[in-house]
Amino acid sequence: MAFIAGKYDVTYNGAEVGQIQEGITIEHQHFGQIITGDNLADGPQDMVFRGTAVFVQFNLIEWDQALASAIFSPWGSAYLTQSIKVGNLASDNWKVLELTALEGTPANSTTPKTITFDSAILAENFPVSVLFAPALRTVPIRMRVFPDSTTDYGTANYGTLT
Repeated sequence: MAFIAGKYDVTYNGAEVGQIQEGITIEHQHFGQIITGDNLADGPQDMVFRGTAVFVQFNLIEWDQALASAIFSPWGSAYLTQSIKVGNLASDNWKVLELTALEGTPANSTTPKTITFDSAILAENFPVSVLFAPALRTVPIRMRVFPDSTTDYGTANYGTLT
């Protein structure tokens, strides 16, 4: 048995996001439609797979105005702006989110050393909360990862592990 631990650096659109509070959580959820019939009433008999959703979450603890705007204001050119018209697609604004294990840590000695999400953007309906106070400014971030589904109809690749 081997224990795996170690910090991952995070870049968004090629820029370092800075220090993160407690690491990064990658969350995925599979959707399904339960099949029931009158022979078992509400008892599930099978399930139809209906896709996957992937999210990446972390808490920023360093503030860089330009990078912060890119991460939590993807529909604007600066913090608290909306410069993109309603009706535009997320695909026009998503960026590459990359996680890289820090050299010299157990995380860097195993796979994945790098996790690359080619299409990440602030998750829809996620309330970005920025505390302005005499305390450490932490900014929780939740990003949705969209898949690359161009390879085969009905299949999708959400990220690359190397």
